Amino acid sequence: MSSPIAHSLIGLALGLIRFLPRYRRWDELADQLRVLWRPLLFCVLLANAPDLDYFFGIFRGNVNYYHQTVTHTLVWIGVMALAIWTYGRLRERRASWLSLGLLLALLGSHLLADWLTVDRSPPIGLMLAWPFSDHLYHATFAFFPPPAKQTWTAVWSFQNLRLVLVEMAMTLPLVIIVLWFKRHAVTAGISASIVRGRRDQKP
Repeated sequence: MSSPIAHSLIGLALGLIRFLPRYRRWDELADQLRVLWRPLLFCVLLANAPDLDYFFGIFRGNVNYYHQTVTHTLVWIGVMALAIWTYGRLRERRASWLSLGLLLALLGSHLLADWLTVDRSPPIGLMLAWPFSDHLYHATFAFFPPPAKQTWTAVWSFQNLRLVLVEMAMTLPLVIIVLWFKRHAVTAGISASIVRGRRDQKP
């Protein structure tokens, strides 16, 4: 399935959409990022959260033993998102329905990326409907390359270096597009205001 690189950049893009205000200059962007690094980091971590099942496999001597099982289902995504949202609601009483939507999007983005990743290790696909169904779902047009993770040596292989480069080429533009849009929206708004002001000044 997809590496943390793809999941992290997708999570970052979603976090920027939600938390980053519009800005006019690059120094304003840098200031905002220094302020927002905690919520953005939370978005990145949450986008990777379903891969926690790797850690349970360590105790079986096989990190892949539980991978793509319970934590890669729609039920788990829904329960986790609702639990985090409820905790925020009880603690700060400021958690909105928009926040719940963001949580679902962040966790769900992980499943979407994995669904779009080439899978060559049986069982092929994700049990998205578990526990109601054991049917495996996998995209027929998957385009993310498969990672090598059979051994620790394989993790640091040339295949995974190529994987990282490909994933960055596919997901980094999402971050760039969000940053461009946030800045362009302000520029467009200022230009529209100037045009309206000139029209109002005409006799």
